[in-house]
Amino acid sequence: MTTSGEAEGVGATVVDRCWRAVREHGVWLTALLSVVVFLGLAAYADVGDVTNALATLRWRTFATVIGLTTVGYGFRFAKWHYYLRRLEVDVPLEASAVTFFSGLMMVVTPGKAGEVWKAWFLRDKRGVPASETTSVVGAERVTDLVALSAMAALGLLVYSRSSLPIVIVLGVIAVGIGLLQWRRACLAILGRLESLPVVGEHATELERFYESAYRLFQIRPLVVATLLSLAAWGLEGVALWLVLEGFGVEATVVIGLFVFGLGSVVGAVSMLPGGLAAAEASMVGVLVTFGYPEAVAAAATVVIRVGTLWYAAALGTTVFLAYKATR
Repeated sequence: MTTSGEAEGVGATVVDRCWRAVREHGVWLTALLSVVVFLGLAAYADVGDVTNALATLRWRTFATVIGLTTVGYGFRFAKWHYYLRRLEVDVPLEASAVTFFSGLMMVVTPGKAGEVWKAWFLRDKRGVPASETTSVVGAERVTDLVALSAMAALGLLVYSRSSLPIVIVLGVIAVGIGLLQWRRACLAILGRLESLPVVGEHATELERFYESAYRLFQIRPLVVATLLSLAAWGLEGVALWLVLEGFGVEATVVIGLFVFGLGSVVGAVSMLPGGLAAAEASMVGVLVTFGYPEAVAAAATVVIRVGTLWYAAALGTTVFLAYKATR
């Protein structure tokens, strides 16, 4: 039998291994790619013009971006903890917060899939089955995508642009959730998987994962989580609007929500690490389409990506290092 001390040692080993992988490969490689993308944007819009535009932005504006993003993370943490409570996972608020905010260092992984690390962290440190909480990470991503798609759809409707791509994304999500709620059919499929080699060995974990996902995507938690996502991501859309205003160009809140929402959806669908290149290109392209100077479009995109994506990675890394130093 494994003692509590041995379990803690195993958990520490797993956490250290995950951190080493992120430190040596994940974050730094994505950071390098991000620098390349930013340089590409500057070259596209003329380096001198972009530099001059960035020089005009007040630090107070960037501080506001960080503040809005931080409040948004508060809403996203509320969604994370609400999901845990929904599944009756008994995790103290402090441990839940450490898990969530540490997981932010994984936002630069493809499709934020690396945030499944939160499920492993709770397994190793709190003894919660990963097959149960992995569904929480998946539900977070789905409701985020719904909220961002709604923000993009708002702009498409207001500015009379084609909303077909967004409708397709929302349609696919709706169909997926509908199938997930067809409990009888899903359990029948899982039952048949038990007889398959390799897969059958994990039938219990798969069923636990499904039962958790089934509960999270019922109407009430779906609505609550989506509203929290709208509040969180909406604040980042507002931040983009303030950045555009900070460059001395006329903008509206709807433009900020639309551009940020559409760019984030494109980045998520691309499955690139942090949505790199895909999100930036779409944001710049839409801003230029709206008549903004290329230098302002590129500079605003750089600022909002640093103040959201890379701020999240820095915050998550800081929280995790603080945890490691005091555990």
